[in-house]
Amino acid sequence: MPRARTLSPAFAPTLLQDLEGHLQRVELAPATIRNYCADVRGFVRFLHEQRNGHTPTIPSESDFERYRLHLVQATDQSPATINRRLQSLRVFGRFLLEKGFAQANPAQTLQLVSNGSEETPPRVLDDDEIASLIVAVRAGARRRLMRRDYAIIELMLQAGLRVNEVALLNKDDIIPTSNGLRLVVRGTAEHHFRQVPLNETLARAIREYLQVRPDLPEVTTLFVSQQGKPLSTRSIQRLVEAYANAAQLSDVSAYTLRHTCAKKLLAENSPEFVAKWLGHKSIEPLNKYQV
Repeated sequence: MPRARTLSPAFAPTLLQDLEGHLQRVELAPATIRNYCADVRGFVRFLHEQRNGHTPTIPSESDFERYRLHLVQATDQSPATINRRLQSLRVFGRFLLEKGFAQANPAQTLQLVSNGSEETPPRVLDDDEIASLIVAVRAGARRRLMRRDYAIIELMLQAGLRVNEVALLNKDDIIPTSNGLRLVVRGTAEHHFRQVPLNETLARAIREYLQVRPDLPEVTTLFVSQQGKPLSTRSIQRLVEAYANAAQLSDVSAYTLRHTCAKKLLAENSPEFVAKWLGHKSIEPLNKYQV
């Protein structure tokens, strides 16, 4: 077995160039090459964000599996689109092995998602589990962090925000109205946003957090770390998992909270209303809650 080649500490940009050149040499169609490279760049961006800006030199098998889970649970993409991205990553994994960047194919266990109706519905919390989670948050030792973390938990539970949407929130995104507070939730695309009303419990949680949030003139994000820096998506995921463990809840992640909100909204509202609330482009992503 040849030794794996080494790269610079950061994920070398030349690696993606090498991949593109490799795909050109095997004479794939230009559109196919563009799609493969775009999918791999999306994977790299995910790793960069997950590791707070520190992208691994060579992605591991667990990196590929974590990205697959992210595509399935945290995006609105159809199974066909997800599978196309996974196929691209399979190609990338074989490339890493064949060119000596890895001693084994890190994408060799990557499974495609099912297109059938047998899809398992997302994990959602029942009322008792929600209560247990809130108790675990309220029992937090540090008052300022408890208020921050409680506001984050409630944003996903009651407003259905995605993890990255919580991380991207700015203080100016909280809009007072005659009926209480509204939240401007901005998407990744420019000029794409939606407004979500905050119920009394959630509005109170936000106000209580703002009372203890450090005064940081140069930091506009709503949620900040103990070091006064914007709170990362990975930090948000970790705190949710920590509180779920404290509450002795199994198989709970940040995505579970959004799924719980979606399920409750669908019980009382039309799919069209819920899709707009959650930021979906259609009602198709809501089908998984009907399984």
